[in-house]
Amino acid sequence: MQTLLTRQPPSVRSFILAVIVALVALFIHWRFPQLTQPVRDVLKAAYNPIYAVANYPMLSGDWLRLQIQSEQDLRRENIALKAELLQAHVRLQKFSELSAENTRLRGLVDAPLMIDGRVLIAEIIGVDSNPLNHIVIMNKGKSEQLQEGQTVLDDKGIMGQIINVYPHSARVMLLSDKESSISVRVERTGMRAIVSGKGDYAELEMEYVPSSADIKIGDHVYSSGLGERYPAGYLVGTISKVQRHHSGEFAQIMVKPAAQLSSGHNVVVLFSQGLAREQPNASR
Repeated sequence: MQTLLTRQPPSVRSFILAVIVALVALFIHWRFPQLTQPVRDVLKAAYNPIYAVANYPMLSGDWLRLQIQSEQDLRRENIALKAELLQAHVRLQKFSELSAENTRLRGLVDAPLMIDGRVLIAEIIGVDSNPLNHIVIMNKGKSEQLQEGQTVLDDKGIMGQIINVYPHSARVMLLSDKESSISVRVERTGMRAIVSGKGDYAELEMEYVPSSADIKIGDHVYSSGLGERYPAGYLVGTISKVQRHHSGEFAQIMVKPAAQLSSGHNVVVLFSQGLAREQPNASR
């Protein structure tokens, strides 16, 4: 005896059985959900690996695109940050130079002037072509009413004296030049002497000081004003070496210049009615 199911092809029979089972499962789940829920949880847990494997190609593609995009973004951000850092360093260098320039100018302006008269701030723009001459060139001249014999100093002390004046520039003989000399006074004792250049930016020589003179390392030396070549009261330097010779009449005394003779940039030119009557040799 054949039933309805046995008369159908195997595929149809399988489909009909699956539908019947599904309907029975739905009925049981509807009537007894507390019984079917554990089964559903187990099936969901069993399906998770299958879902992961099925979605792996798509997830891998998305992850790869994100990685490539992130790397490109990081590269662009890195390049942008490097450019900003370079610009910041350049600005910092400029700001540092401006700050140092401002400090130098403030020091020059605030320097206590011990003579009556106006002052002029100038810049060193060059040096003499002869390396044996300690002569610098500044960017002020006759157009600013400069004259030969005027004293030039920085914010630390005396640098030298103008020896030549041109329409828009002037030449300044530094204290370290071999032909330069200045009358000085030792602050501690009041002793007067002559300090001359010896061709060394870092060292001057105090001449004709007796070995018995009371002079010590560290004594400050100021311009005395004698000879009217330099105004009195400006710092020339500090005693750096005292060597007394028992067999000699004079001591060997060295003075460290107060001014930045080899690296000065901004300088002050002093004006006064008592300019030097005795000018330095201007033929150089």
